[in-house]
Amino acid sequence: MGAKVSTVMSSGGATSRRGPPTDFAGPAAGRERRLDIHVFHSDAGELSSGRAWERSVWRDARVLIAECPAPQLPASIEAALRAVAADVARDRGWQGMGTVAFALDDRSGVFRVIGADAQPHSGSAVVSHDPDNAHALEMRIDGCVDRRLPCTRLLVCGATRGEALRRAYRALSEMPGPAGVDRAFLMNRIASRAYCSGLTGTRLDQAVG
Repeated sequence: MGAKVSTVMSSGGATSRRGPPTDFAGPAAGRERRLDIHVFHSDAGELSSGRAWERSVWRDARVLIAECPAPQLPASIEAALRAVAADVARDRGWQGMGTVAFALDDRSGVFRVIGADAQPHSGSAVVSHDPDNAHALEMRIDGCVDRRLPCTRLLVCGATRGEALRRAYRALSEMPGPAGVDRAFLMNRIASRAYCSGLTGTRLDQAVG
């Protein structure tokens, strides 16, 4: 799969914090994937980009799981995403940390920029990059069926994706209190053969139903 790029900007924007945004429209039908690249510009002028975060599990246009690195993402495409994200940060004169959001057609390898947002005054807070050898999942869990209550955000890491998924499922199952709708949904998704095999986004929804 070759990496092709269209840098068409949309009116939407990526959030200025790390992890899954919850106010961004869900992926389009088909095989489109949503990916975020975090860019770091140090006080010394060094610019670098982190591994790709994928908004891998959605529900009602809300991101419930984002994971890094994105599963089954070809290295050539990730490298192209990181290069484009760095170009966006350089062209806009970002200082500190920012996020560039992409939509990727998984079949053709064509991707486009759909949002870019800098995090002001974050330069001194950036001390490390996304891990190269570990896998991380950030999950959003509603406290209970009443969504007016605050939600919980849970970050789980593992040496491999399989280990991270096992830890995430165990953490969800051991959470105190009544199981909310998002918690039950996440446990179902994490335990599914489709998600464990690397399907994400709309591809996962089509496989699991």
